[in-house]
Amino acid sequence: MTVLQLQGTKLEQKRISKPLPLVRFFLASVGVFFIVAMHYFQHNPGGSGLELSFNASAWIPFSFAISCGLLEICRQKVWRYSRMTLILFSSCILLSLPVFYADADGFAVLNRLLTLWAGFLFFISLQQFVFTHSQRQRLLWFITIGVLIEAIFGWYQFLCLPTNNSFGYDTIANRPYGIFQQPNVMASFLATGLVIAAYLLARLPRYRGKWAWQHLILLAVPILTIPLLVVLNSRTGWLGASIGSLLMLPYLYRFAAKYQQRMWGLMLLLALALAWQVSSTTDSSFSQQARVTLESQRSVMMPQAYDMFTTKPLTGYGYGKFEVTYITQTALWHQQDPQQHPAGIASLDHPHNELLYWAVEGGVIPLLGLMLAALAVLISIKKAPNGTQLALVGLFFPIVLHTQLEYPFYHSLAHWIIFIILIFWVDNLTTKYHRYQNQYVLALKVSAIALPIMISSFMITTLYSGWLLTKFETTRPVNINYLVKVNNPWAWQHRFEWDLHLTQLQLGIATDKPQLVADYIRWANQKAQTWPRPALYQNLVLAYNDQGNTAQAEQVAAEAQQLFPGITTSSATTAAVSAAK
Repeated sequence: MTVLQLQGTKLEQKRISKPLPLVRFFLASVGVFFIVAMHYFQHNPGGSGLELSFNASAWIPFSFAISCGLLEICRQKVWRYSRMTLILFSSCILLSLPVFYADADGFAVLNRLLTLWAGFLFFISLQQFVFTHSQRQRLLWFITIGVLIEAIFGWYQFLCLPTNNSFGYDTIANRPYGIFQQPNVMASFLATGLVIAAYLLARLPRYRGKWAWQHLILLAVPILTIPLLVVLNSRTGWLGASIGSLLMLPYLYRFAAKYQQRMWGLMLLLALALAWQVSSTTDSSFSQQARVTLESQRSVMMPQAYDMFTTKPLTGYGYGKFEVTYITQTALWHQQDPQQHPAGIASLDHPHNELLYWAVEGGVIPLLGLMLAALAVLISIKKAPNGTQLALVGLFFPIVLHTQLEYPFYHSLAHWIIFIILIFWVDNLTTKYHRYQNQYVLALKVSAIALPIMISSFMITTLYSGWLLTKFETTRPVNINYLVKVNNPWAWQHRFEWDLHLTQLQLGIATDKPQLVADYIRWANQKAQTWPRPALYQNLVLAYNDQGNTAQAEQVAAEAQQLFPGITTSSATTAAVSAAK
């Protein structure tokens, strides 16, 4: 039998060389994300996306993780991909297509689409590394550690912070939202950590009958998270944690040792007992009335958004235009039939349901993209080994549930990254990878190097500009120098413009300079076409009255009353109105 010696010849099969160095850098970037960057605090007025400082800081290690994956492609000159990669790429294409429609506002939707494609690049980056078992497990461990850090921070907020604290935490309501500044986002984050801890426990046997420190960390998760979920009073969190944990039970029963099952059950019982004790001895002002108000808003906005989708199912109302089209469309329906159609909710920029959001703005095409991605994940879960399918569904459940009731991906970059990691986890368990040889990697290498530099620079200036805007808004008397020093107004478009033009209006009225007031009127009329907020209309009425143009002031007040029934826009309204959140 002839044996061919292929080594060192062109006939030798290409193999992926040992990628340990970049694996370490990649895992270090993910670790910095969950252990350090996502917990960064800086005073801000609230909001979503980059308006929350921890998201801006988290983008920095996120960009380095993507860069490591792209550099790995360059180093190996091989692109590893799976069927899931191609499906998610198709899904991203479908989600991006409506930006080219005539009614779309590309600039308004730019952040959302960039985050979408960044998530896809992160998924590709994850696929480029041949992780060892412990390295792959480390991805879930980073998430678990991040959850523990937030849980400890939440307990600190709940038990230790005084009334006038440096975090601006409301000790009267006393709903410990951690770094997220929104209790439901904190709750789904904790619920996801609880489910992941159970999953990891079943995959971590004792060595020679001895408990390891990893066991102690995992067993501490329910003790720290479950009572906090009760304190948070978040039905989204309760439901996500309860159903996610129930879906994990068959996995624990099949793969965990008896002592692990008993210890996990004991920790759950202790956590529930502690939760009952805490809830019975403490008082939170998040009353039943507050929950009823929140639920009544969902019962109004979601049917309204669904009606909007069915009105224009093919093309939607235009990407980036949900708020303005929602408030004008609901005002029209309410005017035609007040009994059947309630008034729209002011300052609503998301219908609290991710499927409806994309469908209303882009029509059926992005909805098909979301359904395609969901179906691909479900098929991959179905292909998983017997006894693991329900557990894999349980890993996704808290975040997926939250996306149908609110918008966690816009409040927290960490939720989006966890979601991508879980998709990779399922795909990695069930897929067969393909390899594409790529000899021309110069452009990719330049992009991989430039990406973290550009994103880090942008995020650092974003944080600095946010700090300046906060100083400007909180310093009395007003110091205009803070506003002049803002070096990244693009990341703070609405807030920067609001501060600038509101100051202009106040100065024009105080110093009797009609030109400044006229400039404000021009800006406000233009801004109202894309950002209709009650405060904007209130100040516009004030500006017209200051100019003596009472007829125009009454017309603006009438329009505001039609858009926002019950909102006062009289001439007595002052200009000292905070920016609408």
